[in-house]
Amino acid sequence: MKKAYYPILFLLLALCSACNDWLDVNPRSQIKGEELYKSEDGFKKALNGVYINIAKEGLYGRQTTMYFTDALARLWKDPSLNTDVLYAINRFDYTHQNVEPLVSSIFLTYYNSIAQLNDLLKNLDERTDVTFRYNNDKLLRGEALGLRAFLHLDVLRMFGPMPQTATDGTLAVPYVTEITNETSKLVSKTWGEVFTLMEKDLLDAKALLEEYDPVVTATMRQLEDTYYIGTEGMPEDEWQYFRHGRFNYYAVLGTLARMYHWKGDKEQAAAYARQVIESEKFPLATEETLSQSGSDLVMYDEHLFDIDNPDLQDIVEPLFSTQTASLNQDEGALDVAYESDVHNSDIRYRNRRYWETVTYQQSVITHFRKYTGNNTNASSNRVPLLRSVEMYFILMEDAPIAELQTWLDPYIVARSLTRTAIEGTLTTESEIVAFLEKEYRKEFYGEGQLFYFYKRHGYTAYTWPSSYTLPQNALVVPKPDGLTDFE
Repeated sequence: MKKAYYPILFLLLALCSACNDWLDVNPRSQIKGEELYKSEDGFKKALNGVYINIAKEGLYGRQTTMYFTDALARLWKDPSLNTDVLYAINRFDYTHQNVEPLVSSIFLTYYNSIAQLNDLLKNLDERTDVTFRYNNDKLLRGEALGLRAFLHLDVLRMFGPMPQTATDGTLAVPYVTEITNETSKLVSKTWGEVFTLMEKDLLDAKALLEEYDPVVTATMRQLEDTYYIGTEGMPEDEWQYFRHGRFNYYAVLGTLARMYHWKGDKEQAAAYARQVIESEKFPLATEETLSQSGSDLVMYDEHLFDIDNPDLQDIVEPLFSTQTASLNQDEGALDVAYESDVHNSDIRYRNRRYWETVTYQQSVITHFRKYTGNNTNASSNRVPLLRSVEMYFILMEDAPIAELQTWLDPYIVARSLTRTAIEGTLTTESEIVAFLEKEYRKEFYGEGQLFYFYKRHGYTAYTWPSSYTLPQNALVVPKPDGLTDFE
């Protein structure tokens, strides 16, 4: 492919029509930026703007959780019409007239959000005239650094090379740490360079948040009740509450575990996953917690980090709830996926908790209820991006096999799986991976994580919902031509 080098400025201009004016980081908005960063409140608004941006449909509010990435894992029923965009995604047709602009939009939205974080960090360095209370400048910097690494890791997982074959010198994706109009900055860095920069951002964020994030000493639930403001040991600023939806200290630890797991550094991945679990702040959901009236299906207490989109129900209704719902699955395939003949007590499938089969005049559709709720469980405007259950999965795979039962047993109990169907069957690495494939599917339906499991393990074929041989390079989503330096 031809090589083209474009400045970050061009990338921002490509998306400026979709952003609030005060988020446009270009020379014409310099005065607006100066106004925004005149006060602590302006810095808070800038960071909140990034959280709002990544929660929209273009990223985690639709595309990179329940839609595009889950379609790449072929989790949804294959459309009958070959004109349907899902039909093309299911076949990894990245050059399709409707898929190519979708991929470009995802890529651009990631880097737009990263550019906003870079602008915030730049102003934290330069605006020494601004006074911050309650160490909020440390929190702002820690969250921004951690979130910058988190977004780059997702770009790497989607657009980067296959991790089994990548070496330190393999070209990967851009890692952008500054706002600039220099054309040499939006260039793919090597696999080794990306991990070096990502690790630095996360460790810098960890050092800051370990000291200044209130979640280290308080519980997540305490920080959801502003009644505690000013009480002993609790934050005095309301902005420091509600840490699930902010890139908190444990989100940093979870991202470090995910990053090292992707890199293949089992020891480091397991070490950080242990820290999350041993904090005891993110208990696994159980039948008891899910059966409580008004509880949600997104397993909120497990969230290390999530997005909150007040418009989510408007987004998910046409996807999941109507007669023409585009994202559904056949009941027979779901029985196989959830192993209903073996694990008939599985809390995710008991009484079709996450699924509802509805008969219409012309069709029968099994609707997915994770985000829309059911008769017992309320709908949620939250989409989980990082959950404690992933830490258990990382430990099952990366910790010494002698520790397997330590991490497997709590999961079996929490999800009410049939112990006798599992015990004694996981004695080799390949058996553990085969088990985890099934559990990733059940656990992360609608969250976009199964595709990355397939990519990390270099799958060449899927066996569910039917046998499908993957095209060559199917699991490496191509970076948009003309926007960065290609391999």
